[in-house]
Amino acid sequence: MFLKKISLLAILITAITGTTMAQKDTEYKSQWKKVEALEKKGLPASALKEVLAIYKLSVKDNNDAQQVKSCMYQIKYRNLVEEESQEKNIFFVDTLIAKAKSPAKNILQSMQAEMFWQYLQNNRWKFYDRTKLAEEKSKDISTWSLDKLHASIIKLYKASIDVKSESILKQTKLDSFDPIIIKGENTRNLRPTLYDFLAFRALEYFMTNDPGITRPAYQFTINDPIAFAPASEFVQHRFKTNDSGSLHYHALLLLQDILSFHITDVKSDALLDADLARLNFVHQHAVNEDKEKLYEAALKNLEEKHYDNDAAAQAMYLRAKIYHDKGQDYDPFIKPGNQYEIKRAKELCERAIAKFPKSEGGINAQNLVNMIEQPSMSLETEKVNVPDQAFRTLVKYKNVKTVYFRLVKITRNEIMKIDRRDYEKMWQDYISLKPFKSWSVALPDLLDYQEHATEIKVDGLTNGQYFILASIDENFSLQKNIIAKQLTYVSNISYIHNSENEYYVLNRDNGLPLANTKVQVWESKYDYNKSQYIELKAEQYTADKNGLFKINKSTVYRSIQLQLTNGNDELFLNENDNSYYGYDTYQQPELKTQAFLFTDRSIYRPGQTVYFKGIVIKKENKAAGSKVVPAFRSTIQLMDANGQKLGELSMVTNEYGSYHGTFKLPEGSLNGQFSLYDSAANGNSYFSVEEYKRPKFSVEIKNHRVLTG
Repeated sequence: MFLKKISLLAILITAITGTTMAQKDTEYKSQWKKVEALEKKGLPASALKEVLAIYKLSVKDNNDAQQVKSCMYQIKYRNLVEEESQEKNIFFVDTLIAKAKSPAKNILQSMQAEMFWQYLQNNRWKFYDRTKLAEEKSKDISTWSLDKLHASIIKLYKASIDVKSESILKQTKLDSFDPIIIKGENTRNLRPTLYDFLAFRALEYFMTNDPGITRPAYQFTINDPIAFAPASEFVQHRFKTNDSGSLHYHALLLLQDILSFHITDVKSDALLDADLARLNFVHQHAVNEDKEKLYEAALKNLEEKHYDNDAAAQAMYLRAKIYHDKGQDYDPFIKPGNQYEIKRAKELCERAIAKFPKSEGGINAQNLVNMIEQPSMSLETEKVNVPDQAFRTLVKYKNVKTVYFRLVKITRNEIMKIDRRDYEKMWQDYISLKPFKSWSVALPDLLDYQEHATEIKVDGLTNGQYFILASIDENFSLQKNIIAKQLTYVSNISYIHNSENEYYVLNRDNGLPLANTKVQVWESKYDYNKSQYIELKAEQYTADKNGLFKINKSTVYRSIQLQLTNGNDELFLNENDNSYYGYDTYQQPELKTQAFLFTDRSIYRPGQTVYFKGIVIKKENKAAGSKVVPAFRSTIQLMDANGQKLGELSMVTNEYGSYHGTFKLPEGSLNGQFSLYDSAANGNSYFSVEEYKRPKFSVEIKNHRVLTG
C-alpha cells in the first residue's frame, strides 16, 4: 500500500517547491509523458530507464523536486522488475532525506518510518526466536532484531516532527495540498497543518502494542489518573519512566504536544478531536482499577466545558456507550443494578441528537438509539410433548408489548414441500397455513430496554406435528415484523439408544416399555439428478416385550431416520431439521463482506516477493445490490503449506474498495501450496511455492530472400 503513498508524496513534495520550481519543470513534462505511456503499456523496465534518465538530468540541474520525484518512481518500478528490492528501497530513501529540506524532509522521514513498519509486519515470522546481537551495526535489515527495527521506526517518526522543524510544520497549512490530497468530509478543521498530519501518522504507530519487543522489568504502564485529567492539566504533567522504548509512553508525550499546540485555538475542533483520541487510547490501555469512572468523568467534563461545540455530541455518545455496555452486562440475580443503564444511555443519546443532529456524535447517537429501540422475539419449546397435556413455550423478547400466536397442524410431506422454497416464498407459505387456534398474550413491559423471558401456556394437543407461529404483528405481516416458527411433535413414544445400536422404545409419560412398536428405517441419499437429498425406505424392526430392537451394523456410513408407530401413535423425528426459524425485518439485510484476492502469478520460488491486490465488496442476495467497501480495515495473512501463519499485514481499502501489498516468501522451509487470507472479509488466494527454473527460449531467424515485384 505504501507504493501508492510514495507516488502521492512525490507530487506533494513537488508542490512544496512552489510556482517558480513548477515553471522550471516544464522541460521535464515530455519525459514524464513517456514514462506514463510506458507504464500504461505495461512496460515497467522501459519506464525505469526513462526515470533514470530524468534522475541524472535532475542531479545535473540541481532540481530537487524532479530528483525526489524520479527517485520515488525508481522505487515504484524497481519493486515491479527486481527481486528483493523492498529492503534496498527502504535505505534508498536515506539519500533523499540527506538532500531534502523541511518540510519535504519531514515527509520523507515519516514515509521511511512507515516503510520500516510495513517491512516488520510483512516479515514478522523472521523475527521469531531470533537472538539479539550485542551490537547491531549492520545495514542489512534482514539481520536486525525487533528491538532495533522498532528503535529505527521511533527515531524516524520523532524526527519527522522534531523541534528544529516544528515551527515550519505548524505554519504550513494543508490547504495548498488540496490538488493531491484525498479529502474526507468535514475533516480539514481537525488536521489544519502539516504538523497535525505528520503527528497523527506517528501517533497511529505509537498507539500500537507489539508483544515482540523486549520489555524491561520496569516497563511503562498507564496507571496515573492524570492521564484522564482535563487537557490543561494533562499537558503540564510529566510522565516518568526509564522505559524509553515504550510505544505507549511516546504516544502520551506526542498527545501532550498535539494538545499543547491547539489548547489556545480560537476554534477548538482540532483540540477536541485530539483530546477524544487521547481519552479513548488511555481508556483502552490504562490499568487503573477505577478507569471506567475516570473515563466517564473525563468525557462528562469535556462535554460540559465545550457544550457549544458539536464534538460534545461525540463525548456524549461515548459516555452513553459506557452505560449501554453496562446495561448489556445486566443479570437479574448477579448484577441487578445494571437494569436501567440502557435506558440511561438512550436518554443521553437523545439529548445529543437534539442538540447536534448532523454531527458525527449525533449520528452515532442516533444509530445507538435505533439499536436500543429495536424489538426482538424468539421461542423455545420442547421438541416432543405428551398428548393431551398442556406444555410451555419460552418467549424471549425485548421492546415487545404483545405476542400473537397461531397453532397449525401439519404433515411431514407438507413441511418438506415448503422448506424447499426460497426464503420469502417459504415464509409466505407459513403464514398462509390455516391455524386451528389463535390467541394473543400481553407481555410485561418494564421500560428498561432489556431482553426478558416468560413462559406461555399451550393447551394439550392430540398426536401429530405442529407449528407454533408467533408474531409481534396481529396480521402476521411480512413487512416490519418479527415472526418465530417452532416445530413441535406430540407423541407418547420416546426412545433411547447406546453405542451398540440397541434402541429401547419407552412411554414418554411413565417410562414403561412400548412392546411391539413398529420401526421403519429411512435412509437419506443424495440424488444427483434432482440435486437434492431423498429419503428411501430401508429395513423394518419390531420392538420386543422390553421395547428393545437392534439396528444391523453396516459396513458403510448411513444417514438414517426412524419412523416409530404404536397403535394410532407415531413419532417420526427429522433429526437433521432445525425446529426453530425466525423472520425479522428489523434486522438490516445482511450484507456479506467478501474479499477477492489476486496475486501477480500462480507459482513462485522460495525467497521471491508475492505482489497481491484485494477488492472488498459487500454482497446482497441480489447481484445488483453488491458494492465496494472503502475505508475497510482488515488483516492479510500469509499461510504456509501446513496452514501456519508466516506473516500478516494490516490493510485499509481505498475509495475504490481495493488494497495491495507484498509478502516475501521464506527460504529453506517446506514448499507446497501457500495461501493469502483476508481475516476480516473471508477472502482466499492460493499459489504454489516450488523450486523451479524459469524457462528460457531461443529464437533463430535464418537469412531468407524477400521477393518483390
